[in-house]
Amino acid sequence: MTMQIKPGLSEQTPAGSAVSNKRTSDARAPGGASFRQAWSAALANGSDSAARTVTVKRGDTLIGITRRYLGESASQMSGAQLHDMARALARDNGIRNPDRIMPGQSVNLPPLATLAALNLRQPSVERVQLNGDTAAIATPVLDKTLERAVARGYLQAGEQSAVRDKILALSNRHRFAPDDFAHMTLMESDGMNPRASNGSCHGIIQFCDGPNRGAASAGFAKNPKAILDLSVLQQLDLVDSYFEETRLKDYGPASLDNLYLTVLTPAARSQTGADVPLNISGRQAASLYAGREQSGAITRNSILAGLKQNARDRLSEFGASLAKAEN
Repeated sequence: MTMQIKPGLSEQTPAGSAVSNKRTSDARAPGGASFRQAWSAALANGSDSAARTVTVKRGDTLIGITRRYLGESASQMSGAQLHDMARALARDNGIRNPDRIMPGQSVNLPPLATLAALNLRQPSVERVQLNGDTAAIATPVLDKTLERAVARGYLQAGEQSAVRDKILALSNRHRFAPDDFAHMTLMESDGMNPRASNGSCHGIIQFCDGPNRGAASAGFAKNPKAILDLSVLQQLDLVDSYFEETRLKDYGPASLDNLYLTVLTPAARSQTGADVPLNISGRQAASLYAGREQSGAITRNSILAGLKQNARDRLSEFGASLAKAEN
């Protein structure tokens, strides 16, 4: 049986709704013209060079807003690709139910160039096992994160393929999306920097000191900082042990927020409310808090928004620096 990780979207929705859930096959696989061609056309034809805000009118849907935003280039993208963009708009704007947007509501649209930085590569499509079924997924964020890790010296070019294969194997075993793992490491270690440390937490997912915490779970209770001497590939073995002990696969197919909470505070996974403040100790990155203020609360929705925005910022910056170096 073939299935996808998340439900697809359909434009056959009542007036005023954004999208509706409907299963499709291989929703993330490129369709028609390549994604690279579609984005190139979007950048060439689109007039959006900066972020802007649109006001929802009666009968609008997020799919419709996305189509208008992309202009003629929307015709070169598959429906599944447009649906993914509509979901992204919902997440980025804190829209809890993407099937329901209201007249008068504001929707912020990022610059086309920002979106293009994440999507210009033709995404590779992998097939992984989830719940005993085969799921077809694309890994554009993981691929770009690994390219960036090589460029920054976190990873040797000769190790890139092996690291990618290891992450795909972990995603199969522990039932999470490979791109979600990339989102998490971009927040925790600037994208798989094995020597990332804040003094008490170390490595690509920040294994922390102390009993019953990440370093101890990975077998480094006595000398947590020794983790910093391991390569990315070696640290992925520790990630495997940690995910096994924290029983990540029990939450699978794991959502991005559950994957991140497994790393941050596993006990917080029991709180399922999207906007309920989570009991997370310590000071986290401001982008993870509701309103991006550390005086606020961390919720599942704020985690999702923060991880996505952080990935866009880091990868678009990498794309810009790479383009400058090549010119």
